[in-house]
Amino acid sequence: MTLPLTPAPDLDPHTVDHLQRAMLAKMFAEFTHERILRPRPFRDGWVIDDDGGHPRWSFRATVHPLEHWRVDPASIRRLMEDGAEQDSDRALDPQQAVLDLRETLGLTDRVLPLYLEDLSATLLTAVRRRAHAAPTSADLARSPLEEVERHLDAGHPGFVASSGRVGMGAVQQETWAPEAEQPTSILWLAARRSLCTVAVSADMDEETHLGLHLLPEERSRFEAAVRTVGEDPAQYTPIPVHPWQWEHRLLPGMLPDVLRHDLILVGPSVHGWRAQQSVRTFLDVTDTSRDYAKTALGVHSMGFLRGLSPAYMRAMPAISDWLRRIVDQDPFLTESGITVLRERSSVGYTGDAHHRSGVTSDHTKQLAGLWRESPVGMLAPDEHAASLAGVLHVDREGHPLIGAWIERSGASAQQWVEALLRVYLAPVAHLLLSRGTALMPHGENVILRLRDGFPVGAFWKDLGEEVVVLDDQELPQGLERLRSVVDPEERELAIHTDVLDGVLRHLAALLDAHGLLAETEFWSLAARVLDEHRERFPELWEELDLFRPDFAHSCLNRLQLRDPQAMVDLADPAGSLIRAGRLDNPLATYRNRSGADPRDAEDLAVAR
Repeated sequence: MTLPLTPAPDLDPHTVDHLQRAMLAKMFAEFTHERILRPRPFRDGWVIDDDGGHPRWSFRATVHPLEHWRVDPASIRRLMEDGAEQDSDRALDPQQAVLDLRETLGLTDRVLPLYLEDLSATLLTAVRRRAHAAPTSADLARSPLEEVERHLDAGHPGFVASSGRVGMGAVQQETWAPEAEQPTSILWLAARRSLCTVAVSADMDEETHLGLHLLPEERSRFEAAVRTVGEDPAQYTPIPVHPWQWEHRLLPGMLPDVLRHDLILVGPSVHGWRAQQSVRTFLDVTDTSRDYAKTALGVHSMGFLRGLSPAYMRAMPAISDWLRRIVDQDPFLTESGITVLRERSSVGYTGDAHHRSGVTSDHTKQLAGLWRESPVGMLAPDEHAASLAGVLHVDREGHPLIGAWIERSGASAQQWVEALLRVYLAPVAHLLLSRGTALMPHGENVILRLRDGFPVGAFWKDLGEEVVVLDDQELPQGLERLRSVVDPEERELAIHTDVLDGVLRHLAALLDAHGLLAETEFWSLAARVLDEHRERFPELWEELDLFRPDFAHSCLNRLQLRDPQAMVDLADPAGSLIRAGRLDNPLATYRNRSGADPRDAEDLAVAR
């Protein structure tokens, strides 16, 4: 019997060149931003020396606030020992760039092969996407959430190795990746209830949970599968399972549990589902108003094994209920259009040998599930939704999606961006200032509510694992693990690092490069939105200063270069961070300014 094989990518040389140049441009830009690389002036641009001190990679680039570099991919050249340009198909290899710079990047013998693999796997994702047609930004601006999510192809804006999915085969990605052409099924597993932790929101019980998350036909199949092996359906609970996980982790790794009927395979879902950008979370595309299903997935992507901890899952509904109450009772957040997408139900299986061993490891994160509200059913008839990541999307013709949204809305770029800042920057800052609470508000965790392309609100999601309480306020019973008390300046990094450096520096440079809005105007708008908040709530600004002239520079790629498979200790995330000096704060630099060239104030960044 011959197994089906995935053919090698059949791309024309121009496309291959484009994709490799794009990865190299991001590598040089982000590694320079993190002060790992130090380009120096060379000919009509810049050059990076290799580990031996020889000029090796040259390019042209512009430098922007927050030491953000936009590297021109078409200008990248690899130089030979005599300084001449290397002219061959092998010249523009991102893996070779890593080898040229291995010592500079601090890659150990253990990490080097892992990072090279992750980089190649990320390139494979880009290559696979190019094998299929993609809509223009104008098309996406009028598309529903599930289509926008499918075609956001840039990955995390900061990480270079951002979408590797190491461990999932190429042919499997054709079925289960977010960009897959057809929806797929998820699997239902029946797990012995006495060996599971099941938690639901305060306004529901387990029977309501089952009615919401199992279709009638699935409920019948669930009960039939349990009865077929001689067990009582009332003693079991359903768990959504990624098909890859069943094949590669559960059946091989928990076979005794299957043999004694603690775990019973029910079968595929009735509806079609599509993986979201996070890979392990699925949206029901047959009925997009139903809750998302989040599954455990034993695949490494962007520095983490994408498992789910049953211990963490137990608190998810309570965390969501708590944060929803905060938002619903806060006039500023409600008038800003903020809605919490609650994680309404969770389940985790703890009956396996790894849990019984008492040893906490990735193997104790192999079987759990979570159901999260979908924003689709919350939209008004003239509204649509899209992940915040969409503001950084650029189509294959070079047109940004944000430009298409602006055009659709009929607003000016300044009006549109100000509206975005009022539903994104200001609410996240308000939560920090008023409640000492920080989200992880990156492109996947915020969904924009748009009215004919114009921002009118935002949904916050993925809260249970990525919300942190930074002071000593009283918390509901069972939520103490959210607490991580730090000093005021450290608290401010929830905005400075995660919002300004993590999202807005990319957006400001993109708007400027495409002639939509000058970055001086962008940062002046951002400062004005926060100044208005301070004028309205002066008492909230007594301890924190988001206009601080500079702030600690926390680096993401340095974490991945240290260990691509375990970047952060989730038990001590703050202690795992790597910092590289301080960054000038554009909120302070461009406050009350408009019309000046921001590059005039960036001499320091260029010098570095």
